[in-house]
Amino acid sequence: MEVKILERKDNLLEFELVGEDHSLPNLLKDILLTKEGVKMASYHIEHPLLNPETGRYISNPKFVLITEKGVDPIEVLKESLRDIIDLCDKLLEEIKKSKE
Repeated sequence: MEVKILERKDNLLEFELVGEDHSLPNLLKDILLTKEGVKMASYHIEHPLLNPETGRYISNPKFVLITEKGVDPIEVLKESLRDIIDLCDKLLEEIKKSKE
């Protein structure tokens, strides 16, 4: 996954998730909204059609993340992405245990 920063200010981060559909952005938005200091986290996909050759959306998801003063939106994004990795690792471990 590539994260492309579109705009960065003190408490504002606009970024794009290149090559993603709704799956990761929807989860990321939900996790961001649980973080202390996050005022707003939202995303949209400008063009909802799929490219027939790739099966992916023509447009990439674009996020807006706004935090309270003193809370770095990049650090909140990094923490939230680490949380997603941890959730996936735990799920994979549970699946592995259930097969034993």
